[in-house]
Formats: sequence, structure tokens, C-alpha cells
Amino acid sequence: MHILHRNGDIYELCENVDFIPQREAQRPALREMFHHSPEDRPRYEQWKYFVEHGLPSGLKLHRTLLASWERCRSLEVNPTALQCSEFTPMQQLETAVSLYHELAQDIEKSIYFRIKDSGLLITVTDSNARVLRTCGPRHILKLADLLNFGPGASWTESSVGTNAIGTSLVEGVPLQVLGEEHYCRSHHAWSCTAAPIFDPHGNMWGCFDISGPVASDHRHALQLVIEAAREIERRMFTAYLADIEVKSRSLLGTVLNAAQTGILAVGGNGNITYSNRTAEALLGQRGNLCGQRADAYVDYGLFLRKKQRGTEDEAPVTLVCRANPALRVLATPLPNSGCGHEAIITLNLPGHTPPSPRILHSLQPAQSFGEQRFGDVLYTSAAMSQVVHRARQVAQTPSTLLIFGETGTGKELFARAIHNASPRAAGPFVALDCGSLPRELIQSEFFGYKRGAFTGALHQGRMGKFQQADKGTLFLDEISEMPLDMQVNLLRPLEERRITLLGDNREHSVDLKIIVATNRNLEDMVAKGLFRQDLFYRINVIQLNIPPLRQRKEDIRLLAEYYARKLSGEFSLPFVSIDPDVTDILLKYSWPGNVRELLHCIEYAVNVMRDGVIRVDDLPPNLAQNPLPPAPERGGRFKLHDATAETIRKALAFHGDNISHTASALGIGRNTLYAKLKKFGLR
Repeated sequence: MHILHRNGDIYELCENVDFIPQREAQRPALREMFHHSPEDRPRYEQWKYFVEHGLPSGLKLHRTLLASWERCRSLEVNPTALQCSEFTPMQQLETAVSLYHELAQDIEKSIYFRIKDSGLLITVTDSNARVLRTCGPRHILKLADLLNFGPGASWTESSVGTNAIGTSLVEGVPLQVLGEEHYCRSHHAWSCTAAPIFDPHGNMWGCFDISGPVASDHRHALQLVIEAAREIERRMFTAYLADIEVKSRSLLGTVLNAAQTGILAVGGNGNITYSNRTAEALLGQRGNLCGQRADAYVDYGLFLRKKQRGTEDEAPVTLVCRANPALRVLATPLPNSGCGHEAIITLNLPGHTPPSPRILHSLQPAQSFGEQRFGDVLYTSAAMSQVVHRARQVAQTPSTLLIFGETGTGKELFARAIHNASPRAAGPFVALDCGSLPRELIQSEFFGYKRGAFTGALHQGRMGKFQQADKGTLFLDEISEMPLDMQVNLLRPLEERRITLLGDNREHSVDLKIIVATNRNLEDMVAKGLFRQDLFYRINVIQLNIPPLRQRKEDIRLLAEYYARKLSGEFSLPFVSIDPDVTDILLKYSWPGNVRELLHCIEYAVNVMRDGVIRVDDLPPNLAQNPLPPAPERGGRFKLHDATAETIRKALAFHGDNISHTASALGIGRNTLYAKLKKFGLR
């Protein structure tokens, strides 16, 4: 099996190595595959009559298809369009692609082997009819490529007319569209069958489609797409239930950890199965007590002896605490626990006095009691507290905001938090990476264009990011990477909040807050002639500086544990604790990659940890073996310059000079990579 792969602005065919190679069936000539039988002629005449007159010619047409034709006509879809011309960057579809791959790789494989000799393709889209994946026999994929029927393409009715994917998503039912039932003439040689996929909340998630030339074998297509869609839905529901269970456990753990009473859960074998932080502090222990014997801390044998007498009494049993005899300890048997030996043990200081902050401070991470949030931004440090206070203030006004922070500090998280804390929270939040935009698309991306503005433009025109963010927030990331000669385009929109679409001579007002972000010193760039001074003055109305992680080390424990618990839940892995030695290494490390580097470090550790405990040998090798890299130089940029250039050089060599793969591996856009190659003299 082969897949149609998007490489920048072109499609490439590549073999899917996940499948065992199979000899393809003898394929018929193209003229045979696209041959129309005589009975197709009436359908063509009906299509032609409708396109010309807007009315059915009298030949029977299913009401669903007729309604779709009428929608296409009202949308002014060009029935003679040769191919799809509307695309979405694949970076925007990565989440949906990853989810589909995780849930349905084997489903796709099973369906493919049932149609591999039928001359058919498998296509999957998201709820907006944007193609996530196209796979099938090589010779059929070549035909699909002529229509741009590949990843990123928009298969909505407004883009390509009546088709099984777009129409099925509109109607919410499985659908088959044969030959001339398509609204666009270029699709008359194809027949396609699609079934919508719904998420556990009943919302449209996407579509599973089987397509091929009209002469291919479509007899079982409808049954197969319904079967595939329902199985994907079942797996989504199972994953949703598992997520609820993980979140419920996490919520319960949070509630119990907030309790002023120490709590231990003990299993039937006498081992501790859960301990909250207050219990650990009262018993003078660091870290989770799971797996340890309960009788090492309390006289648990007394509880067992009373239960073994066969009494039905479920009253708490008072025990003696071996670790701290001053504590008041009660063991309460769990009802319906079978053997009756499972219990919940509570520990309190005399008079139910909560544990003193002094005791807890030496045994517990400070963030457990001082954790604060601003949107998805977690912190306990005074440095971040000041920044968040300023952010909450500026969120209340429409003034333009410039966020400065090193790579990985979470500039977009701050921007989203500011939007959600603002009076515009109900409006859209639109993010745009200025460094990833091709020069020729900058104006159309920012301001949109009127129908017919240029060759290749969408027939109905397109809204730009400024209009999309109306009544909300527009976030312009990596503003420093925008070409100098294109920066002039932002001056008037930023000053007056008025824009002009390409191909239009009218101005449009927009009501939005603008947040700009950069990791570079714009004042230095202005002095060197690399950034427009007038643009700098327009965006530097209010400045927010996010401190690097090395300057807010009080937050490291909080973030490490938060990400460890979050990722463990997402991966359905148990999480118990982070070893104190690991915490010491994390606190001493300088984190040149900031929070993003910490997240990747914890993700690595979660993947390799044993028994739910992150230990030193679970850290990435460079961190475990060399935990104290020198802090970034303050005197100049040459060390960082050389390190960046070397990283790009190695990535290029690893990926055989493939720009798309290298950019993806580095987490940047192709145009940004080209700019850096030029800057560092690598090309």
C-alpha cells in the first residue's frame, strides 16, 4: 500500500512500510477504469441541465443529492473546476492525524486488505472535511493526485462541490455519490462512499471514505465505511472513559492531598496502597509510601486481630503510631472488601490540629500548598507572580501587548491566558506564526482577499487573520522573523484597526486585542536595521517579560510533578512520585530550553520509569550524566549562535538535506528554516 504525502506545496507518493508488501492485482487501463456505461448518459444530461438552469430536469435524483446541488449553486461553486485549490497547512492537522493513527491504524489496515484488489482508496478527514490521510494502490493515488485529493486538501461542498465526504458531513449520515452525481465535472469519473465519525459527545469528529474510479468495485464500500466509522467511534468512547477514570483519580488525589488529615489506604495484604502528603509529613517520610508495610508505621496487627474475630462492627479501631506516638490514629475497615482486611487509616495531631507549615515545608514540595494558576500557566515563584499580576491588569484593556521571553518559556500560554481573562474571552483567539509564512502569502494571510483577487484564489474569497480575530484576540508569534520589507503592511492595521482585503478598495474595521511575541531583542534589531522602528513603536505599547525557568526555580518542582501526572494519565501509566535525587538534579540544571525542555525531559522519564517512580536513571542521558551545564553566556550571542547552527547542521545531515523533514524535527516552519540557513551561512 502507498500513501499520498504532503511535502510543502506538493504531494509525494511513498510506500507504507507498516504494511507487508503485496503484489498488486493486474490493473486495467485508465480508459477502462474511467469508461462510462450508456446508462450514465441520462445522469450527465440531468447534471448539465441543472448546472445551466438551476432546476432538476425531471430525472429522479435523491433529495439529499439535490439539496447538495442546490447548496453548491448558492455557494457559487464552479462546476467546471479541475481540482481542489483550498489547503490547510499540515501542522494545523497534526493533532487529528496523531489521534487517528493511534486509534485506527489497524482498522485502516484491515479495510485496505479487503479492498486492495478493487482499485479503491481510503481517505480520512476531520470534521471540517480537511483530508488527514489518503492511501491505496499507487496507480489510483496518481489519479487522485490530479484532483489534489491528498492531505491538507479541503473536501467541503464549498470547495469541491457535492461529494461523499463533504455532503456526508453536512447531512450527518453515510452516503454514496456515484459518477455524475458529483457537482463538479472533474469528479464525474469517480465514485465515493463515506460515513461520518462522531466523538463521545455526539459531535462530528471526521469522516471515513472509500473512493475510486467509477469502474472500480464499489459493491462493499458502503458496508466497509460504516464498519470502520463505528469501530473508530467505539475506540474513541473507550479512550474517553479511560480519560475520565484517570482524571477522576487525579481529582480524588488532589482532594485528599489538600486534606489537613493524614490518610493511608491499606490493602488486604497489609501493604499501603495510597498515602497523601499530610500523612507522609506527619510520619516524617519523604515521598510516597505505596508498597510499604503499614505495620512499619502503626500497630496494624491490632486492627487485623480485631477483624479476624469475625465481628461485623465497622467502627474505627484506635491504633498506636510507631513513628510518632503523639499522633491520633484510627483505622476504619472498608465495607464490602471481601476479606475485611482493607482499611483507611487517618492520622491527626492531638486535637485535630493541622500539620504545621514548618513541618510540611521540610518534607513536602512548596508548590503543593502554594500552587497558583493563570490559565494553563502554573507557578509559585515571586518572579512569575509579578508577571501574572501585570498580565491580569493588561488583559482588561484593548492595548497592544508585546510579550518577550526566551524560547520555551510559554509565550503562547500567556497570550491565551490573557485572552481568557479579558472581556473578549467569548470571542476567538487566533494565533499566527509570522516566521512560518511564505513571503507571497503574508498579505493574504493577514488581511484575506476578495473573490477573484488573483490566480488560484478561492472562488468565494477568504477572510484573513485580522477579520477572523474580530471581537477577540490576535496573537502574532515570532514577529521578529517577519521579512523587513513586509513589516510595513502591519503599520496601519495596528494603528487604526482597519484593513483592506486584497483585490478590494474598501476598508473594514476590526475590533480586536493584539498580542505580539518574540524571543529576540527588538531594540537591538531596530538599531541594526533588521526591524522597522515605526513598527516597534506600535507593538511596544505594553511589554511583558516572562522570566526564564532558571530565574524561577521555585516553579521547577511544581511543573515537573504536574507534567509527570498529566502525561502519565494521558499514557494510561501509573504515577507515584519523583525521587528526591531527581528533584535535586532538576533544581540544579540551568534549563536553556526553559519549560519546553523540562516538559520533554519529564515525558522521556515517564516513558521509561518503573513502578510509577521517576528515578535518576530515568532522566534523559545528557541530564542524568551531566546535570550541570554552564549557564548561557551574558556577554554575547556567539555561543548560542554556534549551538543553533550546529543543531541545524546535524539535523540536515540526519534527514539527508530534506528541508521539510528537518523543519518538522526542529519544530519550525520551512520558511523559518530557510531564513536560519541563510543567516548561519549553511546554504
